[in-house]
Amino acid sequence: MSLAKFPFWRVVPGNREGQYILPVMPPATVGPEGAPHVMGGVALAAAIDAMELASELPILWANVQFLSPTQHAEELTINCEQCGGGQSVGQWLAEIYVNSRPTHRISAALGAREPSEREIFAIMPEMPGPDGCPPKSIGRFGSVGSLYDQVEMRIAQSAPERGYEAVWTRNTSGFANDAGWLATVSDFFLGAHPRSWGGSSLDATFRFIQSAEPGWVLSVTEVAAFDRGIAHGSARHFSEDGALLAISSQTGVLPRTPRI
Repeated sequence: MSLAKFPFWRVVPGNREGQYILPVMPPATVGPEGAPHVMGGVALAAAIDAMELASELPILWANVQFLSPTQHAEELTINCEQCGGGQSVGQWLAEIYVNSRPTHRISAALGAREPSEREIFAIMPEMPGPDGCPPKSIGRFGSVGSLYDQVEMRIAQSAPERGYEAVWTRNTSGFANDAGWLATVSDFFLGAHPRSWGGSSLDATFRFIQSAEPGWVLSVTEVAAFDRGIAHGSARHFSEDGALLAISSQTGVLPRTPRI
């Protein structure tokens, strides 16, 4: 096992205004040995990082469309620009390229209306803590040092007959539970049901509430429907002390042969 020492979704400035580069390191990838690709959640996290840097504003929500594969990518080029908004909140667009080929398209809003008072209505369901939960087996789907070496998962509750799963997740490097890491965690959606594990994402929407200190995150996933070979569902992500951190939803293509 090889652990990342630096958040692997962080971007660096590119050659022009609004352009950023993600050097692709093994922790950002999944996929079979010899054919790694950038995990969709990591690409979304990198786009969020780029837009936050370009706008100097915090992310509110982002939606990503997965356009084409990223196998063997050495870097992602992210071009972002503001397309609308007002004094408090900006609407942004971003596109990700691999060797001039578009791979992701992102819409997002960033900013904050101040002053404001936080009020959280969503309550974390009663669940056993991570120390009392069995590990979730995610198999070896990637080379040494890939994303699955960077994450630990424990099953709090699983009810596939009603499309429900609650899983504790934490990164093994002690990174904060910020928007980038939570966006990555949200992309484990297709692993929440035996029939969808090994599928491919069409789109994902991520709504960011607040960050939390390093530690466990409880993702409560509800798969709403399988229809026409497609999975639809949503999740809420909570800190270990019960605070709502993010909300996500996703559409994905079911695999012809489930991996588990």
